[in-house]
Formats: sequence, structure tokens, C-alpha cells
Amino acid sequence: MTFPNPDGYTGPPHSAPPPRGWKVPEVIVPAAPRELPSQDHEAIEDAETQARTFSHGLAILAASLMIVVLIVYIVRALT
Repeated sequence: MTFPNPDGYTGPPHSAPPPRGWKVPEVIVPAAPRELPSQDHEAIEDAETQARTFSHGLAILAASLMIVVLIVYIVRALT
């Protein structure tokens, strides 16, 4: 691939500056943010505790199952 300029890329072309006093037009003024509803922190904590208990129980169940499968595999390999 060849470039028209032997020195390589010279950058984008220069553009004319905007007229004096020009500003970006303001089209839409956003509305003030609405107030968020209050949260029930006690219910959130209870839900998080239940989720943590479920996750730990599931992890214990999976680990137990893996240990049983490993023991069965070792016993079958030795006999």
C-alpha cells in the first residue's frame, strides 16, 4: 500500500474556526432528577442472609458429592 505523502500521515485537514460569539445551541433543558423511593434495609439484609445461606449450602452439597464420586473412583481403581 502506498501513501500519497512520502512523509506519512500529516493529520486531519484544518477547519475554519466558528464565528465570534458562537455557542452550541441549547435544545433541551433536562428535568430535575426525581426522588428515589425509600428502601427497606432490614428486608434487604434478610434477603442477602437467605441468599448467602443457600449459596453456602449448595457449595457444601457440591463438595460432598465430589468427595463421594472421588471415593467411588478410588475404590473402583483399587479393586
